[in-house]
Amino acid sequence: MKKIAMVDLYFLTGAEGGQEQLVKDNFSTPIVFRHDPEQKHGLWSAVVEMIKLPNTYRTARAKLYFLFHDSPEAPNHLLEVGGEFELITNKKIASGKILTVNYE
Repeated sequence: MKKIAMVDLYFLTGAEGGQEQLVKDNFSTPIVFRHDPEQKHGLWSAVVEMIKLPNTYRTARAKLYFLFHDSPEAPNHLLEVGGEFELITNKKIASGKILTVNYE
């Protein structure tokens, strides 16, 4: 079963070091958890399925899970309610917080 987190996201502006262009579709990108900044469990990619696209305040809601969620090494234990994280490319593009966790 796949562990899926419902998350709130904030996409950084260009002035904040993020991207000017907002996402318009689902995407995948590396994720770094605030309580695991040294990435003791490795750097993993998260799939972000947009539920509500970013609004004028650059906030959005999405489902999030690990790209290789079925791998025995996947750090699914990091997907916990209240967990905070950053989505990155070559820079931080968004910050987020986990609201709920379910299995599909």
